Amino acid sequence: MHSDFRLNGVSYDRDHLLSYAHELSNEKQEYLSELGRFILDWFSDDPDLVLQTSGSTGKPTQILAPKTMLSASAMTTIKAFNLQPKQQALLCLPVRHIAGKMMLIRALLAGLWIDIIEPTATLGVSKTYDFTAMTPHQLHNSIDHIDQFKQIIVGGAPVDDSLRAAVKGHASRIFSTYGMTETYSHVALQNLSKGERQYTAVGDVTFYMQGDALVVHAPHIGIEKLITTDCVDLISPTEFVWRGRSDYVINSGGIKLHPEQIEKVLSAVISVPFFVFGKPDKQLGQSLSIVFEGQAPNQIKRIISKLDTLSRYEKPKDYFVLSHFVRANGKILRHQTLQTIDFS
Repeated sequence: MHSDFRLNGVSYDRDHLLSYAHELSNEKQEYLSELGRFILDWFSDDPDLVLQTSGSTGKPTQILAPKTMLSASAMTTIKAFNLQPKQQALLCLPVRHIAGKMMLIRALLAGLWIDIIEPTATLGVSKTYDFTAMTPHQLHNSIDHIDQFKQIIVGGAPVDDSLRAAVKGHASRIFSTYGMTETYSHVALQNLSKGERQYTAVGDVTFYMQGDALVVHAPHIGIEKLITTDCVDLISPTEFVWRGRSDYVINSGGIKLHPEQIEKVLSAVISVPFFVFGKPDKQLGQSLSIVFEGQAPNQIKRIISKLDTLSRYEKPKDYFVLSHFVRANGKILRHQTLQTIDFS
């Protein structure tokens, strides 16, 4: 723990921080009680933390993360963004997930002055911060105030083209992150302010392909070979362009379709939450379909049919509407959501 560390403007030594964490753990507000429990876990004698994956590609699972590896990951980010003691940071993500945990660990190790606020979709802040992490949804809703943040990392979900266009050329340094719970936060960054499309490795990280899957090699955080579910165009051992998840790929009559790429195009004409998926089909194996949350936009079938930016194979054949999607930490859980659709 760095001697310059401050939490919500207050300086703590270890004993006083642990005492405060005990108080927080009994708070009724969930984000505060989670913060207290995490601080107690971090300073406990247990060498590992229990992390839970988001479940975005399947059933949520728990993994053991050595605190030494989490510290190494945090130090990589501290170095990459040149974070210095007494710089102002904001934690606006749930501490129960890896992204929120890592923000606090970075602050503890770098001596940042970190403010903790309740995680909400729209961030209302009254001061300028040197560094923060947020979701694309939070960034979108706070777009008029991002000049209050000098450096922002964005993760948890893909950044759509409209948001990319909104932040390109901005004076703040804004980065999309590539990583997962299993990599203890991000292992690659993409500079959205500069309009980059490729991800570049951070720290002692390299990438290679095994079949169609990206493999992560990150020895500084104890990862020798992590086979992901990501499809990419590998540019070099340290650079790639992300195309989508292999477990989302739709095989429709032998034609492979990447939902994330199709969704990027459709996001320009659809304002409600949605995603595309492969509906079981006796003849094709899977037929491209789309599901909306709440309601389908007016005339959306006609609008999509006239899009010349999608091939005829990339235009949905079936349309569905659900009252709500299944989410975790703001991220749509596709598999769980699809289980609620009646295809009969």
